[in-house]
Amino acid sequence: MAEEFAAAEAGRLDSGTADDALAWYGGTAYGTGELREAIGAAGHRAVIKPKPVQPAVPGGFTRDDFTADDPAGTVTCPAGVTRTIPPSRHVVFGAACRSCPLRARCTTSKSGRVLSLHPLDRLLRTAREQWTADPGLREDDSRHRPNVERVVAQVATFHGRRLKLRYRGVTRNHAWLKRRTAALNLRNLAGRGLARRDGTWVLAT
Repeated sequence: MAEEFAAAEAGRLDSGTADDALAWYGGTAYGTGELREAIGAAGHRAVIKPKPVQPAVPGGFTRDDFTADDPAGTVTCPAGVTRTIPPSRHVVFGAACRSCPLRARCTTSKSGRVLSLHPLDRLLRTAREQWTADPGLREDDSRHRPNVERVVAQVATFHGRRLKLRYRGVTRNHAWLKRRTAALNLRNLAGRGLARRDGTWVLAT
């Protein structure tokens, strides 16, 4: 969709550092492990609220209550039972749940708890931990993301209607996005008094 392409560009803002690092802003839908990994690999910073994890039982344990040790290839449940992480990353606790005193807070399945781990589980866990522990991260998000959302709305709508992508394939749509954002940036700058003075572009003060 057009807004997804727009968010990829509008979500990037200068980080204020001396290097080329950027801060990326976006809603929880953009907080995937794959995007976070790509942002980190590029030397940038993700200021994206993680998607909350839901307990299998209301008020019960979430996946973050299970201790995952990827280097060791194991997961330990809140009751202290440890299982090996298989290649499928679907960890079955099975028979261990039958007599577990914590079962009512963990699962309603007759066959016991099954924990499915994302390939980038450690990265996602770290993001959730940082979001909870660092109030500065949340303040940064609340200060900048509304601006990003307004830009996304500008790019992805026309006269109040959602735009649809005009082409098939990422390359052509990305070129369309570049042209559209350039035109919108020029319009916004003109609205702020962009003018040519003494051979230099300036903004009215």
